[in-house]
Amino acid sequence: MSLQATPPTEVSADVSLRVPRGGSETLEAGVAEVLAAVDGVDAVTVDRVTSVRPTWTDIRVDADVSLSLRVAEDSDRVDASTALLQQGFGVMAVNRVELDREA
Repeated sequence: MSLQATPPTEVSADVSLRVPRGGSETLEAGVAEVLAAVDGVDAVTVDRVTSVRPTWTDIRVDADVSLSLRVAEDSDRVDASTALLQQGFGVMAVNRVELDREA
């Protein structure tokens, strides 16, 4: 089954990533843009930013987010979601992923 035909998986995650300077109007929008660029991510909501560390070239951010992603149905969805997010450019760490049980 292709990922396009796979129903979305709703998760909450704690991620560490690099947000480019000057790329977005707000830090939350920058976090959402970095994660939305990951192949397989359909939607991103930034619940809260928990840490900010500016550097010369970017801003290192820890954030709690809610995501809608497409992972194979026959996989362990938490592991597959973690692996998918870790492939994203600018994503430094995926510290926690939990399935949204209401979805």
